[in-house]
Amino acid sequence: MWKDKAYSVAYELSDKISKLFVANLLWIILNSPLLIVVIQLRIVTQITSYYVLLPLLSLGLPLCFFPATQALFCLVRDVVLQTPVSTVKTFWRYWVSNFKESLKMGILLSGLFTGLGLFLYYSWSISFILFTVALIAIIFTLILMMQLFCFQAHFDMPFIWKLKRAQQLVFARIFYSIGSFMLAMLMVYVSFEMSIAVFVWMTPVACVYTSFILFNYQYNKIISNKKVQWNRDSESM
Repeated sequence: MWKDKAYSVAYELSDKISKLFVANLLWIILNSPLLIVVIQLRIVTQITSYYVLLPLLSLGLPLCFFPATQALFCLVRDVVLQTPVSTVKTFWRYWVSNFKESLKMGILLSGLFTGLGLFLYYSWSISFILFTVALIAIIFTLILMMQLFCFQAHFDMPFIWKLKRAQQLVFARIFYSIGSFMLAMLMVYVSFEMSIAVFVWMTPVACVYTSFILFNYQYNKIISNKKVQWNRDSESM
């Protein structure tokens, strides 16, 4: 009996890992133009090259990164909730169905990141306080972006509704929000230090999977607390 359970667990685990690996591969393919730009940014030596590559990176984020990452979050959600998926078809379906909304989200956040990045760069030589404010604003925007991806994947509601709920969650569960973000950054740092191959082939989907697991736990906890409060209110009446 225990052998059958062990084989069943091993099969489910290998099936989940294979789906996540394929999803990560699709994410890499769709983000390959951005990866080329990032590689160029690391190897160029002339400062004038940055004036060409950085705008390309900003323009490429809404077109490549945000739609692909949103599709990855949606597919990971299905895997976490054990919804049957056909990895390639499901990923592509999510990419197509969410493209317009992801593009709008990408334009909004890419523009915000570009503005904050310029503010951070110029404030370094002007004021340490302004530099700190810009840095905190960038970190907060990254935290909000991570939660917004989860809301985008989990709810079929208007974008403004999801943006407001993501903001509310970040402030209401500040330790969870910061902790989830720091854990993702730690995974990025450790995998990058280990190997570029590990960083590219495993880290994106691992960060998304961990982020959604934590988000789903927090969401279920909030819903459970609301039900408890509702029952108490009903009993008091």
